[in-house]
Amino acid sequence: MSKKSSRILISLFFLAILGACSTIQSTRDDPENPDPLEGMNRAVFAFNEVADRAIIDPVANTYNKLPETPRKIVRNFFRNLREPWVFINDILQGEFDRASDTIGRFFINTTLGLGGTLNMAPKAGLTYHNEDFGQTLAVWGVREGPYLVLPFFGPSTVRDSFALTAVDMQLNPVGIAERGMDEKGLQLGHTAAEVLSLRAGLDAQIDGLYETSDPYTFARTAYLQSRRHSVRNGKREDIEEDDLFGDFEDEEAQNH
Repeated sequence: MSKKSSRILISLFFLAILGACSTIQSTRDDPENPDPLEGMNRAVFAFNEVADRAIIDPVANTYNKLPETPRKIVRNFFRNLREPWVFINDILQGEFDRASDTIGRFFINTTLGLGGTLNMAPKAGLTYHNEDFGQTLAVWGVREGPYLVLPFFGPSTVRDSFALTAVDMQLNPVGIAERGMDEKGLQLGHTAAEVLSLRAGLDAQIDGLYETSDPYTFARTAYLQSRRHSVRNGKREDIEEDDLFGDFEDEEAQNH
């Protein structure tokens, strides 16, 4: 990113903070979804929306115009790269059956799937599931803490943001290998391509989010429901409603 682009993004960020803080209207207190940092969160959310609409969404729309096959190859490849970290978190959570499925998926897709570009594992009855260190901390009994919106990364919690920045991004085996190669271009290219693939896959859901009467509140509720659903390994509570990403999760499960 150039220095000029960086200055523009920083300016947008602080303009969003000033605008949001001057017009903030607190949402109804919700003991199930604590948000004591709502003022700051709304400011960061506003900045993220501006950046997304101005920069990321146009790129994602262009990417989605590519044929499905190359986009699926990219999605499969990056998903396969995440499998070793999913395996480690399966083990840390004591989910040994799921760990066995994960390592089985990785070897099948890496070999028969030509380096992960083809998703062959479902033919062996091995479907994808995601795990990260935030979910591991939850299994260990660490509370999620207040809701937190991160610049560019979006919805999170205190627990999940710590896990992402201090553990997931630092100890992921693929990330360690890339840093060992000391190739900054490789690391940046990997991150940019993976984020683009994920963002493009959620394009319809994010467009729907922006059309709601209060996108911030809707995104907060959807994220917290989705994370709690993931921590329970997909076991929904009877009172839990479908969240914003439910359709995407169902589609991903069928395809992987």
